[in-house]
Amino acid sequence: MKLFYREYGEGKPIIIAHGLFGMSDNWIPIAKKLAEKYKVYVPDMRNHGNSPHSDIHTYQAMSRDLFEFIEDKNIEKAIFAGHSMGGKTVLQFAENFPERVKKMIITDISPAKYIPDKEFFKRALNHKLLLENLQKLNLKNFTNRKNLTFFLESEIKNSFLIQLILKNIKTENGKFHWKININAFYENLSEMRREIKLSEKVKNIETLFIFGGNSPYFRKEDEKYIKTHLPKSEIRIIPGARHLIHIEKENEFISEIKAFIKM
Repeated sequence: MKLFYREYGEGKPIIIAHGLFGMSDNWIPIAKKLAEKYKVYVPDMRNHGNSPHSDIHTYQAMSRDLFEFIEDKNIEKAIFAGHSMGGKTVLQFAENFPERVKKMIITDISPAKYIPDKEFFKRALNHKLLLENLQKLNLKNFTNRKNLTFFLESEIKNSFLIQLILKNIKTENGKFHWKININAFYENLSEMRREIKLSEKVKNIETLFIFGGNSPYFRKEDEKYIKTHLPKSEIRIIPGARHLIHIEKENEFISEIKAFIKM
């Protein structure tokens, strides 16, 4: 699949894979800072942003998308960074194509399986419930963004969720359309939560894991799991950050990355 992408700077390549419901433009501030010394590529992952849609939304498929991307760009080896879904995609890519990975930066996700339960959803976004509500939202009923926003505000009391939804709606020929592929996400939710099984092939890849100190995706038991499968990994915790570390704690986040890649 040919992915839409943004690129910045010159030098050795860094490729950033965003998370579920995200898109490349969320990463522009980070990309521009890294572009001071690197060539930074930020694709829209399949079923997101300006990239094509597909019923298939698996880590294997997204891994192949990244492989096709670097082949098209004649990139032999790169630093790969990924947030959440993008982080697991990068880990799957490394398992499939370890020789193409110089280093990895994985943000707020573990290779392990995440089991959604009541305790988890007290702190995390319930993707299943959100997608079920979005499937019921008929965009044809709205003629302008003001009315759409007013409706969302009457139904949803979480301002973050409202902005997330609005950011994923585009206007074409005076009509609203989803940028995201809601049905593909819903049908593949179990895939998004699954374990990325890592073999001996990846054990020598230097990897930085960055977690938010207040994130539901940071689990103490994952440290042993990470160190067992990626012995050359480092784990950094950013206090006060939740899941969107790159937005909530941008300066601390970029400092950790720069130190890791020795920028």
